[in-house]
Amino acid sequence: MDLTTLEFKELITMRANIREKIGLIELCWSCQNVSECRQWLINDMVPVWLCDKCVEEVSYRMADDTGLPLSVTTTRE
Repeated sequence: MDLTTLEFKELITMRANIREKIGLIELCWSCQNVSECRQWLINDMVPVWLCDKCVEEVSYRMADDTGLPLSVTTTRE
């Protein structure tokens, strides 16, 4: 099988995308589902891994539980 230069570049791009997606798969700290998660810092101290749909829910729920303002920030861009 002979690949053209364009096909070869596309395969390299696809491989990089797959590696990135696999690297994002974690157990969500909130819903306990295995999904694409990102690491977040709670009040710039506690690292947690949350899926996209749980980020807002966790910030509201924890602020209500503690009665204190809560900061949820991402640790990577």
